[in-house]
Amino acid sequence: MSQSTDLALAPHHGQPQQAQQQHPQPQQQPEGPIHAHPSDPISTPNPRRILFLYGSQTGCAQDVAENAAREARRMHFSAAVSAMDDYDRSLLIHENFVVFIASTTGQGEEPDNMKRFWKFLLRKSHPSDALDHMEFTVFGLGDSSYLKFNWPAKKLYKRLLQLGARPFYEPAYADDQHYLGVDGTLGPWLSGLWNVALEKYPIPPHLEIISKDVIFQNSFSLVFDASKDNHGQGEHEAILDFNQEPGTFTATLIKNKRITHPTHSQDVRHIELLIKDPTFPGYNPGDVLNMRPRNLEDDVNEFLEYNGWTSIADDPLTIVQNLPDHPLPRHIPHRQTLRSLLTNHLNVFTTPRTSFFQLLVHFTANEDEKEKLRDFVSPQGQDDLYSYCHRVRRTTFEVLRDFRDVKIPLDYIMDLFPLIMPRSFSIASSSWTGVQEQPSLAGNGNGVAGKVERALECKVDLCVAIVHYKTKLWKWRTGVCTRWLKDLPSAEEVASETLITGKEVTSPREPAQFSIRIQRGTLKLPKDPHVPLICIGPGTGVAPMRSFLHHRIYTQGATENVLFFGCRKRDMDYHYREEWEQLEREGRLKVFAACSRDQEDKVYVQHLIEQQAPLVWKVLDTQKGTILLSGSSNRMPTDVMRALHRVIASQGQMSIEKASEYLNKVEKEGRFQQECWA
Repeated sequence: MSQSTDLALAPHHGQPQQAQQQHPQPQQQPEGPIHAHPSDPISTPNPRRILFLYGSQTGCAQDVAENAAREARRMHFSAAVSAMDDYDRSLLIHENFVVFIASTTGQGEEPDNMKRFWKFLLRKSHPSDALDHMEFTVFGLGDSSYLKFNWPAKKLYKRLLQLGARPFYEPAYADDQHYLGVDGTLGPWLSGLWNVALEKYPIPPHLEIISKDVIFQNSFSLVFDASKDNHGQGEHEAILDFNQEPGTFTATLIKNKRITHPTHSQDVRHIELLIKDPTFPGYNPGDVLNMRPRNLEDDVNEFLEYNGWTSIADDPLTIVQNLPDHPLPRHIPHRQTLRSLLTNHLNVFTTPRTSFFQLLVHFTANEDEKEKLRDFVSPQGQDDLYSYCHRVRRTTFEVLRDFRDVKIPLDYIMDLFPLIMPRSFSIASSSWTGVQEQPSLAGNGNGVAGKVERALECKVDLCVAIVHYKTKLWKWRTGVCTRWLKDLPSAEEVASETLITGKEVTSPREPAQFSIRIQRGTLKLPKDPHVPLICIGPGTGVAPMRSFLHHRIYTQGATENVLFFGCRKRDMDYHYREEWEQLEREGRLKVFAACSRDQEDKVYVQHLIEQQAPLVWKVLDTQKGTILLSGSSNRMPTDVMRALHRVIASQGQMSIEKASEYLNKVEKEGRFQQECWA
């Protein structure tokens, strides 16, 4: 793919730039203009005001923005922070000094809370000098193992230049592949940014930089009710776990089944969810399901006990906002209990970011602990922090246990602990709506499941790998979401338990219910079902491929389908094996399974692709078919692309360089698509 010269931005501060990365071009949208020269008079701008606008999917970019704003306030800048989509865009013409911080989601897409702002910037009618009053810089967060590394930040930088904005400091693009993660780029970049900012806008002579020993204002206060007897009843609002968000729907867990062998090291689950909502719009093949997990009850109880909060855990409280530019997230009700906050909203069992250690310094009177924490957050201590925390994936709670004299003020818990963010899973089924039979959980008087109920409903399948691994720490590392999901009771399980007992159950379990949101996927099927399709999906990368194949086979009647699947052992982790083999017997699918550990020499999907070179070339070149690739973003995508280059070179009788150009052309046509994740 040809590269635009002004977008070939080398990552700063020693970040690697991969040769295969493409460089983005902003696309125009026909809408109304920014009024660069409004007729209404405006107030004289504050030259020492900095606006931090972020686009964040998992909270990391937001954390960077909020911490940078705190540092700016220490230097007596007037700092404001906002998600890009929450910012009043009509005020953009009044901003003279803006720092944009943008993360990357999916395959080089903008985060959800940046999308509307980005579309606004792309309006064709904006004049080229619309932002010529603005000085800016951009910090991007991405992962160089993805093809479109830091695209949102790079596109944003170029578009701002097109609108006349002037960079006052060089952009930087953080790489998750750096052994220090985001901090490997962020620290040096911020240091340089403050040097430039202070040179241009020096601190007034009568002021000094505020010491880091001075703690910043807490963003929220927790105000407990005067009376502890009503527990949210009576004159007070009821306490809800979550506020209902637009576009979310309640799903019931109807199946939660392990599909890997019980003795296999990896636990992979086939999940089935049921949505009974007449407003649910369904989903398309390749779409993604988002869910927000919770912390487990036993873990929360242990955390409450350790911090001495058990006695007040269920007392009603109100969350009060203290900072005008830091509102409470919409999904969190203002009325809470401490237990609800720690169960549903605050992630105290994740690996903490650097900002956690920066704040923790203020909460211990032990000078040895203070010294160690200060060392961790210093430029010289980054390697030590990495070894202590990130390399072994130490959790927030484990850190608190190590720093025993830390006493956390309740008013700072929402600054100290990050929010539990939604997790995304590729849908592994084809959308269908109709009258389906599901077991009714209303008993018939003797504890046995009652009549079968019929309802209009939509089913969603997921294929989920449970995160469970070992580091040098003695305790196994787990994923917050998959650990929660793993033990949730399903309707199938609850009905089975009731039938087995055959007697009245005084406290029957209910199947789990939780909110979900459907998000558009990045992979797309060819519009014509007669166009041949090759799906490459090792491991849980087979999930979206199952969605596509179900749609093509059962809805469209397509028969020109090929699947390359990869696993370790055929009898251990060959996901949906019986299903694929049945479709192959019916002549509706060709399957090539690479079971890497079933023979002495390891065989992966890229090897089978090369073995099937004539078939792959026929589909790609002669039949103008489509190839879809999904799975882990580690080595697999690169190895598959190299295999495709060799197939194209050998079958098309061309050099590897020409084969690479050929595949790039096919990708531009939308006939080679990737969706891979870390």
